[in-house]
Amino acid sequence: GAEVIATPGCESNVKEIYDKCWDIKKNRKDCVIFNQFEEFGNAAWHYNVTGNAIQEVYNKVKGSQGRLSAYISATGSAGTIGAGDYLRKVYPNVRVAATEALQCPTLLRNGFGAHRIEGIGDKHIPWIHNVRNTNAVVAIDDENTMRILRLFNEEAGQKVLAENGLSESMIKQLPLLGISSICNLLAAIKMAKYYEFNKDDVIVTIFTDSAEMYGSRLQELQAAKGTYTTKDAQIDLERYLRGVAIDNMRELNYYDQKALHNLKYFTWVEQQGRTVEELHQLWDPNLWDEKLSQLKEWDKLIEQFNQRSGVLKTFC
Repeated sequence: GAEVIATPGCESNVKEIYDKCWDIKKNRKDCVIFNQFEEFGNAAWHYNVTGNAIQEVYNKVKGSQGRLSAYISATGSAGTIGAGDYLRKVYPNVRVAATEALQCPTLLRNGFGAHRIEGIGDKHIPWIHNVRNTNAVVAIDDENTMRILRLFNEEAGQKVLAENGLSESMIKQLPLLGISSICNLLAAIKMAKYYEFNKDDVIVTIFTDSAEMYGSRLQELQAAKGTYTTKDAQIDLERYLRGVAIDNMRELNYYDQKALHNLKYFTWVEQQGRTVEELHQLWDPNLWDEKLSQLKEWDKLIEQFNQRSGVLKTFC
């Protein structure tokens, strides 16, 4: 069976998880830790799978004048944003934006804090985040995501959206967006407004969770804020969706990217056993090309492991 180990803190308290992992490594020799924040397999999977999937969808929707202009991804472990490295190879002019919670603006302001956008924003720069390939940073207020969560899922909210021209089929799909997905949606709107994109610009983001995961969060909001009314929905639509502005974001130049890279030192070298030499190597684009193109070798190792373990005979 599984073992659940609780660590103190909130959504952004990953340092406490790291501390527990080091304790497990030290005292439980039968355990192996897979750290998604530093394992290149995480980024490589999204580079090869998510990146190709985005390319396939883009080719279906771009039309005769379309151009892939932006890819937006919230950074939790920095796996999903790795698809941006693939897109850069195929579409050199694409802008890759990293999204985080405004309440924990590590990328935007070297900041920290607690927030309610689950799955992202962990007060550090993941080892596998290729910040040299990141063109913009966008911070989203977690209150905005909670407001839109109610707008998309409460009866009054869906009624107001229908009155404002949203189709029934689209409204039925809105619960597919959870809190992190809404964060990505709002960041994509910010990018579109900042760069003054038009109908020929194709913007891609990822909906990583659904509202199905947040039933208890909706109940908490109902208990704290009361019944969601038509007036609430009208306000939220105008202020938090139509009213999205270009505040709390930054376009990155070379030295902005280098500053984010240097910030990795304090987590990975001082705390997690990496070396300064390894950190310097991360700034080299050739290293990323090497790390993200190892899937064939990994597949061979997986096949060899499956043969040795007998798992194929048991389950196939």
